Amino acid sequence: MKNIFIFVLSIIILCIFAFTFIKVKENYNISFEYADDISNISNNNTILQKNITEKPSSDIFHLADVNSPDTAKPILNKINEHSNCISIIIDDSGNTLDNSDRYFYLANEYNITFAVLPDSYHSTDFSYAAYSNNVNIILHIPMEGSDYFGEQTLIRKGMNEDEIFRLLDYSFSKVPYANGMNNHTGSVASSDESVVSYMLDYAKNNDKYFVDSYTVSDSLIYDMAIEYGVKTARRSVFLDNERDHSSIMKQWRELIKLSKEYGIAVGIGHYQSEETLKILEDNLPLLTDEGIISVSITEILN
Repeated sequence: MKNIFIFVLSIIILCIFAFTFIKVKENYNISFEYADDISNISNNNTILQKNITEKPSSDIFHLADVNSPDTAKPILNKINEHSNCISIIIDDSGNTLDNSDRYFYLANEYNITFAVLPDSYHSTDFSYAAYSNNVNIILHIPMEGSDYFGEQTLIRKGMNEDEIFRLLDYSFSKVPYANGMNNHTGSVASSDESVVSYMLDYAKNNDKYFVDSYTVSDSLIYDMAIEYGVKTARRSVFLDNERDHSSIMKQWRELIKLSKEYGIAVGIGHYQSEETLKILEDNLPLLTDEGIISVSITEILN
């Protein structure tokens, strides 16, 4: 009887050891799979390395509506009496992580802001990476345009307050750390008083600012934001509606001209434009020669 008891007890102990070994092996494999994933991300995207300090080596996106003005008279005064200012926003961020090390270097040196599309493939990853590198981001909220209807986060004319609030809640959840927003297209929705009023109510209730991308000349965002007491600014120049070098340089010179004339100018470029990135890398370091500083959009809100 005693031998049977010892035999049964031995079997039970062996079963416990076997089960424990299997679970440990599973956890071990999972840990290494997770480590491999993180390693791959880190190797492929240096944006996850906090605080870029050295200058690095050298698609799909929607341009502004066809009828949008390429340039607009700035409406903000210069920040101080000693320097004229520009502020750069890079729209359509989050579709890719390519060139993020180059962009984030420029962002840290020249206070660039990135406007992230909520339903872009890397929207959340990009937002966390930007935050870890002390880079400012805003939500690039899609709004109905004359020929733009596609995304589930699109704010449309005719939506009620609850629909817009729920859509903005969802969109900001996809772009963590965004402290404001600007509009993606929007020639129809940005000129609709009801839509803009609901969006401004949301911004005010949630302590967000709203930059008017000014994709159409009768956009109501900027003027109504002032009435509602929501912090705002308005785009002065689209840098890359045409993506060739000479066209972008022409718009860059216009941005500099407006900054000197009015004290402040806001330029918007697009993340996927390789030529825009090259021009920013070449020309932002030359701003001091022009007596101009590049500031964050948060510094020029009214």
